[in-house]
Amino acid sequence: MIKEIKNIEKDYMDKIWTIVSSNDFIEDLKKIEFYIQKNYKFLDENWDEKNKIKIGVERLIRFHLYKNFKVINVYPSPVSSDMAIELYDILLNIDAKTIDMNGNSGDDTAIHFQKNQITFNNEAFFKQKVKGYQFAGITFPARLESFYREKPVLTFFVTVNYKDDASLKTFSLSHLSLCCVPHDLIVKEDYDNKIISNFKTHQYIGKAKAETIGRLYLPKNNIVTNWIPFSIKGTGTEDAYLDPSLDHPFIPKSKSVWKKIGGKYSILTYGGSARIDKNNITTRLDSKNKTWIGFRQKYIY
Repeated sequence: MIKEIKNIEKDYMDKIWTIVSSNDFIEDLKKIEFYIQKNYKFLDENWDEKNKIKIGVERLIRFHLYKNFKVINVYPSPVSSDMAIELYDILLNIDAKTIDMNGNSGDDTAIHFQKNQITFNNEAFFKQKVKGYQFAGITFPARLESFYREKPVLTFFVTVNYKDDASLKTFSLSHLSLCCVPHDLIVKEDYDNKIISNFKTHQYIGKAKAETIGRLYLPKNNIVTNWIPFSIKGTGTEDAYLDPSLDHPFIPKSKSVWKKIGGKYSILTYGGSARIDKNNITTRLDSKNKTWIGFRQKYIY
């Protein structure tokens, strides 16, 4: 099965790239650019978000993929990518990403994603013993299933980069790219479950969640005397507290860890959003160990 998935990922990388790098797609993207340029003042005053292109890009991707693929059905689960459709051989998940190169150009070196956008489980970060107690580390459990109706679930990201200068009221497109984030089985075989570069955000238990799982997990104003201070990353700087009296709410045989967030101490549960370095998924292998490109980019002008 893993050899088949390797070839299918390669095949769909080619198919999707043919669509999103086509003249038709680029010209439609330029129409969105022109609309934003022409209506910049109106959008600036009436659209709450600075990102003026994201929704248009999402709609454009849906339009062109439905136009070019024979879609059998939609994926019924809300835990998925922006677009999740069933084809004859796969369940295809595609997310639209947009990056403003004015101020956020550093984000262009990696793919940023949530748990609902991947099928693999990366090895935990910073797993360690703290004074004899087990800290399970920071995990990032996938929420997408690996297979749907016996078909592999594949994930792709289309990124459109642009420049929005609020001071000059100007907007222009820069480039677009496509990447294939490997399937669970491939991450296990080719990456040894070590594909995530780092976490962009972390997930904590807030008041509402604690009310559903137990009041012991409620955020606290002060440090409790039996908490053990330690360094999560092992740098020597103590930035968290292991609670030897409280089990982790979701991870068996591990203790809870508290960190100060927003003025209160809250329990760290998982990574909130994660990054994969694009260089790490650019060179991929098919079933015959021949290389193919898992990240492609095209400048619009």
